[in-house]
Amino acid sequence: MSFYTVIKTELNSKKYILCALVEMKKRGEIKNYVENERKETIEVDRDGDIISIVKQKEGFDLAGDNRVVNTFSRRLKQFYAYESIKENIPLDFEIAKETEIGGEIQIILKG
Repeated sequence: MSFYTVIKTELNSKKYILCALVEMKKRGEIKNYVENERKETIEVDRDGDIISIVKQKEGFDLAGDNRVVNTFSRRLKQFYAYESIKENIPLDFEIAKETEIGGEIQIILKG
């Protein structure tokens, strides 16, 4: 049996945001990020463009140049969902294959 699903993502967990940023840095999509725990913000350097991720009551908001923030937020949400799925996968499943085609991450599970 197989199925296909699309996941809608809201940025609620700082843990998964940081995991997503680590993955993005590893892939060269961002240069660096700095977390300020006191102000509950994360400053992301994306090739000179600075994006702020700020903690709000119901989650996290992104601030910066509109053109940069829109594309960055879509990609960040992809990695956020990817990291969340990897960590919360049920014990009777395992990841059989991970691919990325045209900016879309596909995960095939085996159970």
